[in-house]
Amino acid sequence: MEIEKENLIYLVNFVNECCAVMDDDYVGDWITTPNSDLNMEIPLDLIKDQVGRDKLYRLLYFIDIGEADL
Repeated sequence: MEIEKENLIYLVNFVNECCAVMDDDYVGDWITTPNSDLNMEIPLDLIKDQVGRDKLYRLLYFIDIGEADL
């Protein structure tokens, strides 16, 4: 997916949040791989709108508390 300029800050913030809950080396693979907890959507594709970002941050929360798997 191509990230529009206006979404770059959302991407940077999201990657930082990912790094807080998973190994830094894994983040790139995780954000570019279809995820079963996101109905097989690719996390990177969800950055483009607020609904998608809300889904991503909710999933990161559940990963952080151990309720969802990477």
